[in-house]
Amino acid sequence: MFIKALSAVQKYNMLSQNDKIVVGLSGGADSCALLHFLVSLGKEMNLTVSACHINHQLRGAEADRDEQFAVDFCKNLHVPLYILRADVKGEALRQKKSTEQCGRDIRYKFFSETADMLHAKIATAHTASDNAETVLFNLARGSGASGLCGIPPVRDNIIRPLIECTRTDIENYCRENNISYVTDSTNLTDEYTRNKIRLEIIPVLKKINPAFESSISGMTERMKETVDFIDKCAEKALSECLTDKGYSIKKKKKLDKNPL
Repeated sequence: MFIKALSAVQKYNMLSQNDKIVVGLSGGADSCALLHFLVSLGKEMNLTVSACHINHQLRGAEADRDEQFAVDFCKNLHVPLYILRADVKGEALRQKKSTEQCGRDIRYKFFSETADMLHAKIATAHTASDNAETVLFNLARGSGASGLCGIPPVRDNIIRPLIECTRTDIENYCRENNISYVTDSTNLTDEYTRNKIRLEIIPVLKKINPAFESSISGMTERMKETVDFIDKCAEKALSECLTDKGYSIKKKKKLDKNPL
């Protein structure tokens, strides 16, 4: 995993010497492996690493257990930890959002506020497995080309060093480095859409192609290149329609009839 993560960091230019990073730490295997990796890499690159943990107050004692685990884990690694307790269920009802969407919004708002305070980048523990799930989820909803690009390795100040690592890579890394982690019980049910994809669909696809997740990663990288090329062609074509008074409707109407 370390080699794959380092390769992704270098390929997508995620980090520079002396960078400050805030890691989203749930306490699960992915985020614990990410934090351990960045602390290890930090010794070579002089990185300043911190962590954020959100207690969504959705799982009672289990959520409190995860919070305490995050505290202990960061203490052992000598990493500062910032904690937010949020009534996600109540906020979702107030905002008329799904619990999943509300939780995501709260997480990223907290990550962003903490990163701004520390003048840091945000590192999330999305993996190749998460990327595959996202692509299938988007495909099931009838997504166009952009949805098949999956999870971007870098978006604004958010980096995802584990984006080319599978869940198996993560678990092996944790075992090899004696990294403990907790398991969210909701990840073991098919209550949520993504869990249905993770527990029911991907295992079938991996029987067809054991390297399914890596294959999806390669596809999303190629699809991103294709979408970027199309976007550049569209921008060029549109710029040629520009006049002193705006855009030429006559020229724009011809765009879909002529090759770019």
